[in-house]
Amino acid sequence: MAKNGNVIKRTGNAELLSYIINQNPVLKENLDLPVQGQSIEPIGKIIMGNKVYRNAFINTINLIGLTVIKRNGWDNPWDFTKRGTLRFGQHVREMIADLCNVYDYNENFSDKDRFLQTVVPNVLSYIHEVNFQKFYQTTTSDSQLAMAFTDEGGLYNLIYEIVGMLYESLKYDEYLVDKYMLCRRIVDGTVTSVRLDTVNKTAREIVSQMKSITNKMTFRSPNYNPAGIRKANRFEDLITIMDTDFEGVMSTEVLATSYYRNDAELKTLLKLVDGFSETDEARLTELLGSAYVAFTEAEKAELAKVKAVVISREWFMDYEYLLDTESSMKETEFYNPTTLENNHFLHAWRVFSTSPFEQAVVFIDDTTPSVTSVTVSPATASVSRGQNLQLSASVVTVGFANKAVTWSIPETAGVSIDANGLLKVSSTASTGEIVVTATSVYDETKTGTATITIA
Repeated sequence: MAKNGNVIKRTGNAELLSYIINQNPVLKENLDLPVQGQSIEPIGKIIMGNKVYRNAFINTINLIGLTVIKRNGWDNPWDFTKRGTLRFGQHVREMIADLCNVYDYNENFSDKDRFLQTVVPNVLSYIHEVNFQKFYQTTTSDSQLAMAFTDEGGLYNLIYEIVGMLYESLKYDEYLVDKYMLCRRIVDGTVTSVRLDTVNKTAREIVSQMKSITNKMTFRSPNYNPAGIRKANRFEDLITIMDTDFEGVMSTEVLATSYYRNDAELKTLLKLVDGFSETDEARLTELLGSAYVAFTEAEKAELAKVKAVVISREWFMDYEYLLDTESSMKETEFYNPTTLENNHFLHAWRVFSTSPFEQAVVFIDDTTPSVTSVTVSPATASVSRGQNLQLSASVVTVGFANKAVTWSIPETAGVSIDANGLLKVSSTASTGEIVVTATSVYDETKTGTATITIA
């Protein structure tokens, strides 16, 4: 039986059983290897008739199952999202430094003690925590195990039933969660949106528009991440995620262009998505619970206009938590002597997150991003001295324009407001009314206000 990468290519039950026996010391020491062309049923009877052999056989199937699975297997096209593994703790702290401050020489020449001053570096951080702790379960019976040794291909079918869909389920769920996080970021306006003019345009002209943006992403710019970090990426570290229908049209005419990364040329790496507007909502509800916020019909209509997204390779911050010394997945099985069944479990802990510092651009079909309105809540309120008041801004946009706002108030002694809209009133603040203003980051002409009375 030949082993190719992570897949073991089988030619029959005998080869597969030989591999299983060789992987387990108990079986290897006590059982003869099957001979090609002969029935494996006699060896099956020995394994089924001995509790030690049967348990060793089941445990070995659990260990090798992932490498044996081939039929009905699905390769996650977004395998690039994985960033590594966690051994200790349940979070990852992402840190990034922006450019250093710059000072004028002549203005500081007369300050002889200037060199003693401490300048805090422009370092930003963000914590990504373990937020996915799931297990998958399937059950097999002794009758299934016995049949595996009598039917041609039965041994392979048994392995697939025991562990195949455990792994396939996890793989599918990883893709679902990553896709949801990307679409949620787009809808929330934290991905830079760009109009893609497709009316009466050839595929090459459309790709040219996209290429002009990816070219700019290779230069330091604060325009492509919500944190405003002056970030740049190399072409080989940029990934284009393209709608399957859109890619089908593009590849027909632009297959040989240098925009895509292929065997001959290097630009951005191309990955596919089965549409941005539709997803498995029932499955996501099971996976994420209250953390899942379903998209409205209006949001789905807007997402349907998304043709492609370009992100940096490290935009996704997905980490696997090591539940074992060497594995990020924990496989266990429990035999029920009453029902003669084996319950098989696969546990997986993950960090599913995205970076606020990495570059991302979403291309919207014939839609110019804009801000329609900004509304502050509450519009009127009273707050006593020595207390705080949390304000929020609702930003209505078209084409997924940035929904972020900046908060401001007139200069008032003892009163301040932070970047999150928390109004802080000291115990010595003056009483009276102040107007709080939320200004759109995307369009500074769009603002919302609230009148706050300090009592």
